[in-house]
Amino acid sequence: MSLNNYGQGEGTGTTVLFNQGYDLAGQARDSDDWYVQGTYTLPGVGTKLGVSYGESTLDGNAIDTFNETQNRMWTVGAYHPLTKHLNLVAEYSDVKGEFDGKVAGTSTEGKTKTIALGAILFF
Repeated sequence: MSLNNYGQGEGTGTTVLFNQGYDLAGQARDSDDWYVQGTYTLPGVGTKLGVSYGESTLDGNAIDTFNETQNRMWTVGAYHPLTKHLNLVAEYSDVKGEFDGKVAGTSTEGKTKTIALGAILFF
């Protein structure tokens, strides 16, 4: 299975809907986002392996102190069905955020790596 998604927006923000979608003067910022995911189910076992990658970019404008902010995330995971309604889950995610300032030396970067273990209940 593969799921692909792409979107462009004005004033919709990035990461969370409407987050930084407008500057202090009320002008909308342009953004674009995309995401791709692929999974493969192991025959006979039922365990599903998956990988995904996505990016979100928010453009600055003449009023802003930044040129662009960008967030990237990739995830690999395994999902094993215990019953029809309960799956065990293991995921590893790598996230990187970049802020490109207009003034030299104001660019910053943040990173995080996460391991998630748990279960999904379908009802």
